[in-house]
Amino acid sequence: MRNRLCRDANGAVFVEFLIAFLPVFTFFLCLVQLGLLFAVRLVTEHAATNGARAAAVVIGDDPARYGNEPQNKIEAGKGKRYDAVYRAVMLSVAPFILDGTIHGLTVEFPPPDQPEGKVGSGAVTYTPMNHTSISKVRVRVTVDANCKIGLGSWIACEYSFARFGIHPPHIPFLNPYPTRSIVAEGMFPYQGASYAYP
Repeated sequence: MRNRLCRDANGAVFVEFLIAFLPVFTFFLCLVQLGLLFAVRLVTEHAATNGARAAAVVIGDDPARYGNEPQNKIEAGKGKRYDAVYRAVMLSVAPFILDGTIHGLTVEFPPPDQPEGKVGSGAVTYTPMNHTSISKVRVRVTVDANCKIGLGSWIACEYSFARFGIHPPHIPFLNPYPTRSIVAEGMFPYQGASYAYP
């Protein structure tokens, strides 16, 4: 009886299928997770461009529309001018906020001539462009993207990037939904134009 059980080959195809299927399925989940992260990256870049376009209009606009805040100045996190820029950015990423993919959003104003430059504290002052110089406004958008595709989130969002210092490693079962910070910058010419309203 024991010899017959040892020679029994029933179920061997199923075991071979599992051995082949699990790595392929894991690879598929990682691809889906990376695809979602790239989609968030594209939307974040679009949001940064929209934020820069909104800032170029809002910063120089009529102070009466923004609580008499001074023109050509904006401070991250404060004031009605900032709120208008923040809303433009938030509308761009709204679908990902609503489905829970993005749960954190930050809008900053780094120096216009320094890509990935350090953001200072306090209000940022801009000089409108003229015939001899071109002025620009730069907006940096940072989002926290939830990695939520099962096994793919642990591999694509944690361990493959942790060795580069992008995200500290965690024990997967203690952190089932890791996050990734995605940063994008947008830039737009700043004319300092004030608009007439009816």
